Amino acid sequence: MLMSDDGAASQAGPDRRTARDVRGEHRVLLSFSDKDLAAMPLLPENTRLVRGGWYLDLHDPARADFIASGDETVEPGQHVVARKEVSEELWDELLRACDGVLGRPSMRRLRPAV
Repeated sequence: MLMSDDGAASQAGPDRRTARDVRGEHRVLLSFSDKDLAAMPLLPENTRLVRGGWYLDLHDPARADFIASGDETVEPGQHVVARKEVSEELWDELLRACDGVLGRPSMRRLRPAV
């Protein structure tokens, strides 16, 4: 696995799992289109999270986005999305979806349609 100084391993390719592969396991993902889900790569198991990097653990919507301390790794069965690997719009939508699953009002603004 190759690691860069600015983030977790970037392993794009046909074998890379995406949120589309685990849609049925996470209520957070139910409102997303297949296209959007395919644009959300999941970090492979055993990937070390980069200190200071932003991540979202689909199993823990209450935590929503968090900053890694640098000693965490993606555990088997855990589904983690790295902020740097998705568009700003998708990241914001993921955060709003976490708020929705938890039944809390989202303080995140909706972006105007272009």
